[in-house]
Amino acid sequence: MRYKGSILSREFARLALLALFFIAWIPLAFAQTTAPTGSQTGVVSGGPPPDISTINRLPARDPNAIAVDGWLLYPTLRLYSLYADNFFQSSVSPLSVGGLGVAPSMVAVWSNGIHTTTLYGNIDRQTYPTDNGINTLDGRAGFTQRYEAMRDLIFTVNGNYAHQTLATGLQNSIQTPTAAPATTVLPNGNTVLPNGTILSPSGQVVGQATTASGSTVPLQVNPFNQFTGTFTVDKIFNRAVLSLSGSINRTEYENQTIQPNFSSRTLTENAAAWLGPLVYAYSNGSVTTIVDDAVIGANISTPSASITSYRVIGGLGTRPSELFLGSVYFGHQGSEGGGATAEGNVYGGRLSYYPTAALTFTGSVDRTINIASQPFTTNLALTLPGLTAVQIPLGASTVTTGVGWLSSYRITDRWFANCQVVYTRIEYVDSPRLDNSWVLDATLRYDIWRNMSILWEYRYSTVLSNAPLASFSSNYGIVGATYRF
Repeated sequence: MRYKGSILSREFARLALLALFFIAWIPLAFAQTTAPTGSQTGVVSGGPPPDISTINRLPARDPNAIAVDGWLLYPTLRLYSLYADNFFQSSVSPLSVGGLGVAPSMVAVWSNGIHTTTLYGNIDRQTYPTDNGINTLDGRAGFTQRYEAMRDLIFTVNGNYAHQTLATGLQNSIQTPTAAPATTVLPNGNTVLPNGTILSPSGQVVGQATTASGSTVPLQVNPFNQFTGTFTVDKIFNRAVLSLSGSINRTEYENQTIQPNFSSRTLTENAAAWLGPLVYAYSNGSVTTIVDDAVIGANISTPSASITSYRVIGGLGTRPSELFLGSVYFGHQGSEGGGATAEGNVYGGRLSYYPTAALTFTGSVDRTINIASQPFTTNLALTLPGLTAVQIPLGASTVTTGVGWLSSYRITDRWFANCQVVYTRIEYVDSPRLDNSWVLDATLRYDIWRNMSILWEYRYSTVLSNAPLASFSSNYGIVGATYRF
């Protein structure tokens, strides 16, 4: 059998991974330094520790935020239209629809320097005149309470509620909470406000955060409510940073015959430490246990099931230079439940090239091996980094190779363009099946004023497979205007 390897090779891989973790933790005993009061200083997965010059600087504040009794309010309104020629990304009878959307949101922040309270909420309404059955009314609301016990020790509690109309066919085997709005200081000293506005250290608006919209994997109509609670501890050292978080989740579907309700708990670790002036070591790890509810009905009866999945990596990265920034990693992933197991090594890297101050090219590669002890059926998907147009069942033995390319270009002070292409090759072990996934996503943004921008986005997704009814292609376009009050 291919890729099974020997027991000795597996143990060697695990020992190598532990060695990487050990290297990343050595500098955590260094002398402490101070963190900025009122700034967001968590660990970016795979990123370097913050420089002393960065973490000692207070974040810039938006002078145009609405101030009410000590609170800073960030209201936002987004209006958009979209079109998809294969809405559900189906291999048969594709649905072509056009829609209109409106998405108001609000973030409110109060802080006295030690305690920071953030309240947030949004509604996203999409209407499809030719097919009202897929109209959506989604929303999210939550709070974040942040406490700086010391300037280098931060505790954060987050509670989040979300309602979604469309659900993916398989749930991610590693559940990670959706990021809550926060004021974040970037490594270059710029500040990202909760509404996405980017400020320079002097407080000038230098851009808006751009995120891709929509899903890259097939969806289905099955409304669900999700409740998530997260507790995070961030510790900053002189030349290192460590973040530990735990979260619990409850997801309840309207139609359990399609997907059962489930509960999950997740533990996550992110650490990074400088090994010298140019190189840092980092480690990221997550473990999730998902428990499905038992489903008993007229046409279906399934018992409760529990599966634990993990993905851990350790790697080395370089300090950003005028031309290059890179990192490499090696790790292991696996899952276990109902007497069946699946596991395999993961490794990859990332390299960024900055030919000019306005132009960036980034290439990435990831290889994830998942060998199941025996084929088993589950509603969970293998966790993969990056964009892909296909979900891989956790119980299938596969070797997945993903290659990505991202280009970012600041055309002028008002025009910004991004283009991302990702190719994923999925080989099914001991099976003739082979899937090839392509995703192209391009965005163009025009900042009309400091608080209003127009965004055009186009995405092409396709899966080419030799398995029956597994291939499809989809074109998705959206144009919208966002106003930040």
